[in-house]
Amino acid sequence: MRRNTHTHARLYLNDHDVGLVEVKGWDDAWGFGEFAAGEAFNRYARYFGDWSRLLHADRDDDRLTDADKAALRKVEYEIDRLHARLFHLESQEWRRVSELNIDGPLVEWREGYSVEGEPRAA
Repeated sequence: MRRNTHTHARLYLNDHDVGLVEVKGWDDAWGFGEFAAGEAFNRYARYFGDWSRLLHADRDDDRLTDADKAALRKVEYEIDRLHARLFHLESQEWRRVSELNIDGPLVEWREGYSVEGEPRAA
């Protein structure tokens, strides 16, 4: 079920505030919106850049080569190893992120439940 909404959240990767997410809506378990990277995102940007280049590379038959599949698995593994969380500014709640895709200014994620005992963002 698709729901439109308009809220804001801060994205944290490995406990670093890496930017602002403008939440545009939800499609079943997936949230989507726009991402404005902060300076701290630079240390993680290469993973998402590699992921995006692999998915959008021009190919004659629109199929990934075995080498591309291996490279994509490797970069997705690295992204999945990141400890990702969102701090929703309006509700003041933390949410775990179990999957995260950042493609240029676009972001989509799958959230977990509120994280009990997480510190409030400053």
